[in-house]
Amino acid sequence: MKFSQMLSLSWLSIMALVWLSLSAALAAEPKALTTIPLGEMIPDSVQQGWGELHKDCSVSDKPLQIGDRKFARGLGTHANSELVYELEQPCERFEAWMGVDAEISYTKAASVVFKVLGDGRELFNSGVMRSETPAKRVSVNLAGITELKLVVTDAGDGNNSDHADWADAVLLCQAPPREADKPVRFTVASPKLTLGLSEDGEIRSIKTGPFTLSVHGGTRLSGCKAEGKPNVEKFDDGGVLVSRKLTHAQGHACTMTEQFTPTKDGVRWNTEIAGDGAPWTTAIITRLSCDKPQELRFWTAWADPQHKGDVWRDPLEMAPLVNQSWHYGNAAQTSPVGGDFISVPLATLASSKRDGAFSLVLSPEDVLLNMTLATTSRGQVRFSRTCYRLGGGKTVRFKTDIVAHEADWRGGLRWMAAWYPTYFDPPNFLADAMAGCGAYSGDERPIDEAKFKKMAFRINWKLSDDFPYMGMFIPPVKDADQQWTRSCDEPVPTGKKSMTSCRQMNDYARWMRQHGFHVLSYFNVTEFGKNMQDRDVSNRRADDPDLWKDPVAFLKLQMPNAYLKPPMLTCYNAWLVDVGDPAYCRFMLEQAKRNIRLLPDTDGICIDRLDWLRLYNPAGDDGVSWVGGRPARSLYRSWLMFTDQLGPLMHKAHKVIFANTMTMRLELCRQLDGIYTEHGDNPGAFNAAALMGIHKPVLSWTCRETIDRSDPDTFFQRHLYLGVYPTAPYPFNNHCIMPDAKAERWYMDYGPLLDAMRGKKWVLAAHCVETTTPVVKVNMFEAIGGYVVPVTFGGKATTATVQIRNILSLDEFKATAIYPGQSAPVPVPTEFKDGVLELKVPLKRGCAMVKIKHNVVPYDEWDMLR
Repeated sequence: MKFSQMLSLSWLSIMALVWLSLSAALAAEPKALTTIPLGEMIPDSVQQGWGELHKDCSVSDKPLQIGDRKFARGLGTHANSELVYELEQPCERFEAWMGVDAEISYTKAASVVFKVLGDGRELFNSGVMRSETPAKRVSVNLAGITELKLVVTDAGDGNNSDHADWADAVLLCQAPPREADKPVRFTVASPKLTLGLSEDGEIRSIKTGPFTLSVHGGTRLSGCKAEGKPNVEKFDDGGVLVSRKLTHAQGHACTMTEQFTPTKDGVRWNTEIAGDGAPWTTAIITRLSCDKPQELRFWTAWADPQHKGDVWRDPLEMAPLVNQSWHYGNAAQTSPVGGDFISVPLATLASSKRDGAFSLVLSPEDVLLNMTLATTSRGQVRFSRTCYRLGGGKTVRFKTDIVAHEADWRGGLRWMAAWYPTYFDPPNFLADAMAGCGAYSGDERPIDEAKFKKMAFRINWKLSDDFPYMGMFIPPVKDADQQWTRSCDEPVPTGKKSMTSCRQMNDYARWMRQHGFHVLSYFNVTEFGKNMQDRDVSNRRADDPDLWKDPVAFLKLQMPNAYLKPPMLTCYNAWLVDVGDPAYCRFMLEQAKRNIRLLPDTDGICIDRLDWLRLYNPAGDDGVSWVGGRPARSLYRSWLMFTDQLGPLMHKAHKVIFANTMTMRLELCRQLDGIYTEHGDNPGAFNAAALMGIHKPVLSWTCRETIDRSDPDTFFQRHLYLGVYPTAPYPFNNHCIMPDAKAERWYMDYGPLLDAMRGKKWVLAAHCVETTTPVVKVNMFEAIGGYVVPVTFGGKATTATVQIRNILSLDEFKATAIYPGQSAPVPVPTEFKDGVLELKVPLKRGCAMVKIKHNVVPYDEWDMLR
């Protein structure tokens, strides 16, 4: 070989070695990682021993602090807790500080154990940490991990005061894969919306008119991985079917099928999950992740857009996407007293630049158990469902619609109310004629008819003292004149005896009906008895005709499987019961039949205490629930089964069903004609009830302090704005407003305005009513003879400009206004131009109730119809 050739080969070898060295050095360089605060992620599932998960504050909503160390970010939870996160992108590490929050003093001796699990394997265990233990640092390697689980246990001594913080909790992750790597391969096109799917059936884009959104979405089962490639089929009708075989980390398997079908307004998204083998459960997640979230606005039927529930906030305004979650219904607390829940299962995303939006609408016809809605500022929107029984040869089915509409909060709600009318409309149309202010009183004395009608009063939910004990609302009397002893836990009003009868109760109802008022009997299906004790009743006979006088013996011998075990005490020291139990269901239906037969002049019933429906009966089996590794019966399912029988029974007798919806969920209202919420003083409960009752009468509890502590004008205008009636000052009202001259004067001032919205149905046409006047808020209801528009919160403004559009024949309408303290209508100047009716509305006390009626109906006929 020539020297020059040898030199050339040596040079090439040197270059090769240099290149290999550089490559190795580059490969050894740490990859650029992104820090993701855990508070910006949505957990697949959350379990907690007390309260709810808090972001960037303790479980008691205070600043995060462990010992002397303060933290700006992190998660506040309470033992025993479990947070599960699916890691959708490769993550290298989890890091956090942990410990008992300093809001728990040393003397209370809280004790917890923190654990970090990856794909079911324990990666870290803190050992027992107490109130005095300093914050402990954790840094865990997550290479190859797809599911992160954060657990806090009570260290085996009970969870009293176990407030636990994951402070500065972050994930160090690689950059997520580019969405462009999976382009649109299939489209599902409807007249208003086109859905783009990738080759593997994942949602990739949503286009509606001028609004195109790049998204990543689909259905996912927590802890499950796909086996092989999905099967994707395109149908002649334009639909697409995607089938995947999934396996869970614990060895379970199932097949998930998603079918996307075009509809008139969007795309129907059906999901089925089927599998054999032993029953199991995991979170089922419907998700969308959107590009450019800063350009989007979000809306849902929230109790509080800011999630706080501390003061009233307008629920009819869209807001930016934030890191937040809402329960469906107030599952985190007994009563709807916070701002952390929604009452209607839908989510709306709108373009802030174009008049385009779409809503994700979940079907109220589905089996709905535990569910949360969560969003992030990074553009994620997810519904997560838990406690569903998978496997065992069963199929779980869900219907979701992606619906196109204008960039208005009304669009998705409009579609939902039209598609599922039985969940929004009162089954008995007589409920509309009954609408008005309410009372909760046992006083059977006559009232001043003229005065109470001026206050827009219409309905008294009859105080529960009449029953001998909870659940036995009318005992097995031989006739209407047979008396029994009233429960009388509360003070007896003047002139009322401690005994009553159906005759006495019905005489009161007849007087009220003859004078234009309505009486609803007290009813309750979740509580039974009074001063109950878990004692032996083996010395009693089930066929004893007087057995009903002993509630413990009656329940144990005639309906032994009805009460939850061990017994749970409720109001009156009654026991919590499950109306899904067949024997108890029959008993409660018999109680309704007695009401129909023996109280003919009452107008129906109002059912109390729906808050217990959030629980499960571990001794029952509804065929769909899986809780704690075993079958259970959801009291949601029990309620729906019972009311599907109660509704036709009452409605056939021309009676109505109202309920104190302490659990705020739309599907629970299917057989309800109206809502009377005991927590109407709470802003979250008030908003949630109004949004469930857009086509039904909604009555709201009112405490005396409500009038005294705040501006009464604002109080009444809030009710007008959302179409809700307050409780009127009525004699012997129970734990709510009582009569006095000051309160009655306010109610008589606003009575004509409240009366004007009787029979209200929210108008949800696109951009149907708007105002250009700052601070003023407007809404629009259909009513007898035309429409009413509450113009509210004007403060010191003397006039407001209101624009109405997208209503038929606007050029043939004219407007008048009525004002607080002034019942005579005043003409309102109008101008119709380019399809828009513009009103110049004079205001008094910042308010007006505008009546918009058709020119062919004279005003006196309007008043007659009213």
